[in-house]
Amino acid sequence: MPDVALDLRFLRYAVIAAEQGSFRKAATLLGLSQASVSRRIDILESRLGFKLFCRTPGGVSLTLVGERFLAEAIKGIDHLDRAIHMAASTSRGERGIVRVGILSSLNSGFLRDVLTTFRQKYRHVEVIVQEATARESLHYLVIGEIDVSFTTGIPNIPGYATELLWSERVLVAMPAGHDLARREGLTWQELQHEAFIVSSGGPGPEIHDYLVRRLARLGFRPDVKIQFVGREGLMNLVAIGYGLTLVSNSSLGPEMPGVVIRPILGDGDVLESSAMWSSKNSNPVLRRLLSIARSLARSRPAVGAGSVIYLLFASLIAPCGGPEQILDLFL
Repeated sequence: MPDVALDLRFLRYAVIAAEQGSFRKAATLLGLSQASVSRRIDILESRLGFKLFCRTPGGVSLTLVGERFLAEAIKGIDHLDRAIHMAASTSRGERGIVRVGILSSLNSGFLRDVLTTFRQKYRHVEVIVQEATARESLHYLVIGEIDVSFTTGIPNIPGYATELLWSERVLVAMPAGHDLARREGLTWQELQHEAFIVSSGGPGPEIHDYLVRRLARLGFRPDVKIQFVGREGLMNLVAIGYGLTLVSNSSLGPEMPGVVIRPILGDGDVLESSAMWSSKNSNPVLRRLLSIARSLARSRPAVGAGSVIYLLFASLIAPCGGPEQILDLFL
């Protein structure tokens, strides 16, 4: 059996010599002496146990066995080159998979810009997006089903890194025919007796908790109903008069017939959103994604000053001691 401990450089020298038909020309291309190329090909032939070249004063040509050997060897070299390049690309975060948990809509806004920029720059990376509630996203993060969760508030959980990235205004969606729709902006006092609806998924639970806490400050218990629909279904229910709901800038898509959006006046509620990931996550693609998110965050104008929404989600999970305790919330 031939010695399989072959030096790939020797194989490359043989390939170039076969293409050039000359050891001298191959040596010139490689920046080596002709004697060095000839000696290394001799070593290669000795390890293989058969001759690759017929040598003549006018140059070299492949033997029949040499021709067949190099035809197959080139395939192996190409495969190895491709494997090396792909592995190096993966280690740099230019290839691979990143799983992203989202709470907000991708109709517009910061998160859409992040994913758009990432896609344009890293087309060979597979991005898997999973929309869920904040609590569900935390669960998926803890059990390793997602790499990063873009969520509301600034959670503080041992073993997990959190970075504030962007803020958005909180807006009210209401039927176009509602009495308050004629106003350019609204106060919480004007909204305290209104009926609200929220979705069961996505940001619905956080909106529900926020409404309860925000209106409770005024001494009122809000009327909030849960609807088991998505965003489009919820906005249609708003349009036909089932109740008002809260939205953020990023959740505003194409204009919904029969729905108007109004800002909340006064101290101007602002929704802070963060990225959260495990401190032990070594996925290089995740680092690329976070780098783009940070860059875009620095380039965006800050939302005006005002009271900040720390959703009940953050207050629920902050006291947890670690992943094991966090998982208890879902069991």
